[in-house]
Parts: sequence; structure tokens; C-alpha cells
Amino acid sequence: MKVVIIVAMREEAAPFVKRHELAEIIPAPFEPGFPFKPFAGTVEGVEVILVYTGWDDRLQSNNVATTAASVATYAALAAFHPDIVLSAGTAGGFGAMGACIGDVYLSTKTVYHARRIPVGEGTHLEEYSYGHFRSPPLSELAAKVGLKMGVVSTSDSLDHTQTDLDVMRSEGAAVKEMEAAGCAWVALQSRVPFVAVKVRGLSQARPPLNFLSLWIVFDQAITDIVDGGRPSAEEFYSNLHTASEALQVKLTRVVAELGQTPLSPPQVISEPAPLDLTSHTHKSLNRVPSRSTEHRPPPVPRSTSSTDQITLVVLGAILAFAAMRALRTSRG
Repeated sequence: MKVVIIVAMREEAAPFVKRHELAEIIPAPFEPGFPFKPFAGTVEGVEVILVYTGWDDRLQSNNVATTAASVATYAALAAFHPDIVLSAGTAGGFGAMGACIGDVYLSTKTVYHARRIPVGEGTHLEEYSYGHFRSPPLSELAAKVGLKMGVVSTSDSLDHTQTDLDVMRSEGAAVKEMEAAGCAWVALQSRVPFVAVKVRGLSQARPPLNFLSLWIVFDQAITDIVDGGRPSAEEFYSNLHTASEALQVKLTRVVAELGQTPLSPPQVISEPAPLDLTSHTHKSLNRVPSRSTEHRPPPVPRSTSSTDQITLVVLGAILAFAAMRALRTSRG
């Protein structure tokens, strides 16, 4: 088995890389200019490539949040063709859901809580905005390793609004973090199983009980308690080292168990309907091949409105008047 692990902070990646003596792949097999750092090795007999999303030299910061994580996941899938993708890192947890600092969670489902598109009934955009990326069913693995399981919720912000909190409550979120859902979407497109493992280092505000789903938010170690009353940034950094150490210990055991666990690719409920873009394609571009019309419904006849009828009557009268004048002129 080959496992790719996406990690957004060097503080989170370093303990695992050091413990297993992973070697940096130089040159990295990615497009020039991208800051991602791949480290490869063997962990408990399993081939592992850890991809750190890198350092932003311009702003002197780790490349955290969904954009870098999503692109790094795509690059890693293209370069390494793994059997599973893991998003590993620290996260915030909800005390009301039983999370304590240092707890490590395995995802049952990953959602977005700050990507909202409320466009009303009759469309799927609102549900699309939440994502609903299910993890593989790994309850036995979680029990062996001693992990908690729950819904992992993602946004690009360390803090949250009341609306964010309401969404997390409605989804039964146990963990709040900043990368997993972006990685999950990319993995789903490649039909590769995804898991988030998150260790709690922050506190989050309390949602109700509701544990559903299947797509793995690999190891997230909790660094803050969202509903604990302490500012998230202060609590996060004070717990980061402890949470990262807890994460690498559990992450090692998860990788070892995954090596003995058969996994199926994520199931896609339905294939997309054919989309004909030919009428909007520039003439200099190649035309999109037409799809079969065997099952296409017949065109709906266009009904004539009352406005159209009035227009036809007026045009008829004008034409009749012009014809009469022409006739009189010719007789005169």
C-alpha cells in the first residue's frame, strides 16, 4: 500500500518525518515554483509520502488552509498515485462532543461550514457548498488505535461566526480545521479514498450529537476547545507542540493498520448528465464531440403568447395598408 499524507504546518510534519527518518525527495516531482515538500520512506512496512504544503517566503508563513492543501493533494495524486490520501494535522474540538486537548480524531465525514450558497429550492448548489465527503468505514481501526471518530468541518478561518457555528451544530461536527474538505474533494475526483486524522489543540463551540458518514479525515490532533472560552489563536499555539507529538504517535499506528486494511474507492452516486458546450465554443477551438441523442426528449413546441398575437395583427394591417396604396397609385 502507498499512503500520501498532506500536512499544512512544518511544526506538525517535523515530528513524524524525524521519527521515521523520511527523506526529502529532491527535486520534487511537482511543477516548478510550487513550494510543496515531499518526504518519502517506509512506516511499519507501508510506503509513505508526506507532503508538507510548504513555506510562503513572501509573508513568512506556513501555507495553511484549503487552497494550498487542495493543490498539494492534486500534485501528490498526479506524482505518486497513492492508494489513500490522508489529511493530518492539528485542529479545534468541541468540549460538548467529548473532545479534550490532545485527542486524535478519525473522520467519519468531512464538510465545509463557511462555504454557503443559499440559492433556494430546485437546485443542488446549497448541498454542494457543504461538500459532504464521506470517509471509509474504519471504526475497527479507530478502536484498535484508540482514536475518537466524528465529523470534521473545514473553513479557511481559525475563528468562526455564529452562522458557521450553526452549520457545524447541524452537521454534528466534532472537529473544526482548515484543510481536510479541500483535500477530500480532490481525492474524490480521482476516486481515491480520503481520511482526515486530526489532533485537538483548540476548543470549539458546541454542536449536538450526530455521527454519520464515511470518508476519512485522517489524524487531526485537537489543539483548542472551540467552546472553551479561551481565544483560539492563543490556545492553538500554546498547545501546538503537545498536539503535534500526540499526532505523530497515533498517525504511525494508523498507517500500520491501513497496511492491513482493504479499502474500496469512494462511490459516486451518479455520473453527470451530458453537457453540450458547442454553441458557446469559439470557432477557433475544437468542437466538443456530440453525445448520443437516443434518450434526449423531443423539443418542446414554443407557445404563442398574446403579445406575439397582437404583433402579428399589427404587422398584417401595415402590410395590407401598404398594398392598397400601391394599388391606387398604379391605377392613378
